[in-house]
Amino acid sequence: MKRIMRILHALLLSLFMFTGVFVPVVAENEDFDAFMEEEAKKIISADYGNFHFNVIDYKRFGLTKPEITLLHPSYESFAAEAAGMQESLDQLHQFDYNALNDTQQHDYLAYEDYLESQIALDQFPDFIEYYNPRSGKYSSMITSLTEFILYDRESADDYLACMEVLPRSLHDMNEFTGQQAAKGHFMPDNLLDETLTNMQRFIDQGVDNPLIILYDKKIDNLEGLSEEEKASYKERNRDLVLNTVYPAIQETRSFLETLRGSRSVSGSNFEYPDGRAYFEALATLKCSSDMPLDEKRDYLAKCLGELFQYQLTHFGNPLAKVSGFTTAEELMEYLSEHLEDFPEGPDINYTISYLDPCVANPNAMAYYLTPTIDSYSDNVMRINGDNVKNNLNTMFTTLAHEGLPGHMYQFTWYFSQPDTTLLRRVISAIGYGEGWAQYGQRIMLHRSSLSEANAEYQAITLLSAYTLQAYVDMLVNGYGLDAKAVTEQLEAVGMSMNEDSVKDIVEGVIYAPGQVLPYGFGQCRMWEFHERVRGSLGDTFNLEEFHLQILQHGQRFFEIVESDLQKYVESKGVEFRKDFTLFEYSATEDSTNGLVGFITSHMWILLAAAGLAVILGIGLLFLIIRHPPDQGQETG
Repeated sequence: MKRIMRILHALLLSLFMFTGVFVPVVAENEDFDAFMEEEAKKIISADYGNFHFNVIDYKRFGLTKPEITLLHPSYESFAAEAAGMQESLDQLHQFDYNALNDTQQHDYLAYEDYLESQIALDQFPDFIEYYNPRSGKYSSMITSLTEFILYDRESADDYLACMEVLPRSLHDMNEFTGQQAAKGHFMPDNLLDETLTNMQRFIDQGVDNPLIILYDKKIDNLEGLSEEEKASYKERNRDLVLNTVYPAIQETRSFLETLRGSRSVSGSNFEYPDGRAYFEALATLKCSSDMPLDEKRDYLAKCLGELFQYQLTHFGNPLAKVSGFTTAEELMEYLSEHLEDFPEGPDINYTISYLDPCVANPNAMAYYLTPTIDSYSDNVMRINGDNVKNNLNTMFTTLAHEGLPGHMYQFTWYFSQPDTTLLRRVISAIGYGEGWAQYGQRIMLHRSSLSEANAEYQAITLLSAYTLQAYVDMLVNGYGLDAKAVTEQLEAVGMSMNEDSVKDIVEGVIYAPGQVLPYGFGQCRMWEFHERVRGSLGDTFNLEEFHLQILQHGQRFFEIVESDLQKYVESKGVEFRKDFTLFEYSATEDSTNGLVGFITSHMWILLAAAGLAVILGIGLLFLIIRHPPDQGQETG
């Protein structure tokens, strides 16, 4: 539709110019790059947190450091943000898309989608939860403070300034949350209990709080400070935590307790008058797709059915273990040596940083810290060391997802390309990002020590779990279905699950709407593209060329990716297939027919009915917990 509108715009422009009718002056296309760079600078400087995590040498980019603030939500701030983005969108539309070069056109489309999806979501401020323990902004803010990087003396001072303004931020968050609650928008009481418990545990840590311990360690490692200065920084921070931050959090606990029972719906957000419209906007952003909601639902249903049927014909030992590693360093080294068929990227410097015990959550495996725009070659992988030995298989897939060939590879590869612009370094498309990382997991499992059967079985089990949760999320939050109705829909795609098991999944997506969509929807689209391109090209299909087509224009909506792949396939003189079956071209030599296959297939169904919901519930929680702090780009 957008492409058609651009063509119509060009035709109308020509007509009006020919007839002498006045039209607005179209901006000179040579000014396009300058406009986009200024837009990037606006995004970087929009708030201090985004600024700090995006750039180190800000003066090099001609940036001015914004006022040091944290979160200060209000209905006015949402409206102002939407108005500012609409102004940027209107300015973008003044450029003649058809006169831009290929890189500029991709930047145009990526930014257009970014702005439109953000503007749409800003229309629903009542649905943005600040204290939800599963997906709230408060938890992200605290995590960002623990991950705050000290580059120099200035950033050490900035951190203390953040601590000083934290009470004001909590005050504004409380005021806004109270206004939401007055309209019936608030988290369920059991989530409130979880939030209050987490806050009290945070306070009860006293001087052993990570905000004190980690800052002390960072100050010790900061060059250019005398011992007396280091001691002074530590003392100031300790005093702020104990006498400023703790009282503000305690006050917030008391305030939130007064809102208990404020939620006016008993089920999902769909029950609110504008719940469906909100979820449509959320799904567009989370899926990196402007596909209508009905089509997204049907798409996930198709993919889930095909995944499940494929799984029934491929089985291995679900308990088989990846072997040959004892440390995360060994795992990362192995992954780096098995990147055949992925385009060569830059030399990557990465540090394996083990999470301090004071912040290490047993459910968190690892996460990747998105690098700053001026230091993309220096990367950090945060690792929970206890989980390396305890769950080697999950650590293997997590490092493939977060590291190689997942997020770290995708970011550094694209950032290193000579035509990658500043704007494209600071905006993202989370469905693409998570879809790519999920895609890489399956490939790398097949390059592990597992047999082909075991690798495929475990990979498809993971893919099925994410797709199942995404589909249930769509049904519950997009269409208001309850557990009974969801169970019936699952049966319609060939999955037989106990209703009580389904209830656990339904509860999980009610508590964190949209959280799993980038993973489930994103991975399906990536594998769809793989199968369609391979089916179109047949024997001439080249996996590295396919990966290059996905990677070379960075994170973007899937409709743009699909258009790029169509052009690529048609450049080979063949038509781009529209139909697909997930894993149509995967090996089937491990399939088993007859009685053994029947028993194995039904054994999976029985096991799924008893335990899949519990596993998925833990998986959903794991997804949420393992996310790094919000740095302007969502990376999980």
